[in-house]
Amino acid sequence: MISLGDIRPHPPPQRPRKFENGDHADAFHNNSWWDGEIVQELMNGNYLFRFSSDYQWPKYVEFGVNELRLHRTWFHGHWIPPLEASEIAVEEVQREEEPTKETMEMEEYNERALVEVANGEDGSNRAWYAAIIVKPVGNKRYLIQYTTVRTDDNTGFFGKVMDTLHIRPRPPDIEVPDQFVMLDQVDAFYKGGWWKGVIIKVLSDDSKYHVYLATHEEMEFKHSELRLHQDWIDGKWTKPSPGVHL
Repeated sequence: MISLGDIRPHPPPQRPRKFENGDHADAFHNNSWWDGEIVQELMNGNYLFRFSSDYQWPKYVEFGVNELRLHRTWFHGHWIPPLEASEIAVEEVQREEEPTKETMEMEEYNERALVEVANGEDGSNRAWYAAIIVKPVGNKRYLIQYTTVRTDDNTGFFGKVMDTLHIRPRPPDIEVPDQFVMLDQVDAFYKGGWWKGVIIKVLSDDSKYHVYLATHEEMEFKHSELRLHQDWIDGKWTKPSPGVHL
């Protein structure tokens, strides 16, 4: 059971702002807001943030301005520090513009939606990684969190902002109960992502295959590490045309 002392209203909405070194701030990390301090503004416009918690590692992490907010404490029915005039105006405007059913439907992906995101490479050699939508951040961009790729220190999963050009729904499962066959176009699970390839050899035990990847590498995969390739085109999943290969 949660006590009333551990419950507070949602903090007031804040537009992206410029932070100063030493500002007391919160950073959105691992689906939660973490208390800390702005250490330095970086050349790319992001900020180096230091977590207050002694249990958080790494202690210093880079965040974009959309992943930060000024820290406030809820005390006796008031926010400390109090809202500035510009923030009160933002809060009033956002109340007037609370999302209706129509505006919510304009978002391509809802919070907690299961998706796949591209690795940023263009062309057929890109990989797709399983992720979850944390929240929309505007301009057809979303804060996502990977579900198969962990941080370098293995303490959690990466999160980043991605645009819709690099996001797609997770493809439907197409069961292949027996085995793949020669020249099947497949996705191979490798280094946490799905890479496009084609079956070039079925091994004798029928449970392993040689796959020629779009990266021009030939690798061996087990049946459980492969899925039939599908393309997301104009909002629909399509299978490659027969006879068309890498």
